[in-house]
Amino acid sequence: MFGIGQSLRRKPRQFSYNPRYYDAELEARNQRRIELGHAPIEKEEGERKPGDLLRARSQQRQQRAEQELATRRKSNATRVLFVVLLIVGFYLLLRSINF
Repeated sequence: MFGIGQSLRRKPRQFSYNPRYYDAELEARNQRRIELGHAPIEKEEGERKPGDLLRARSQQRQQRAEQELATRRKSNATRVLFVVLLIVGFYLLLRSINF
């Protein structure tokens, strides 16, 4: 009987969010700067912001796709040139045989 009554009255889980990149000193300095009328300090350049890794991977993927497209275009141009030269070669061969 204890198990049934306690499970119905159990306190639900609480949401607890602990930020991963929290800098208390930076927050204090920013608060002080705002009180003095200055702009808050931004993160240092060496620090990562959320989404930086995803943005970098996306840019790399896009650059790779552009390079592959350029390579594919060069390859197609080479094939077309080869076919045109082949046709011209056969035409010249047939023309020389008829003389």
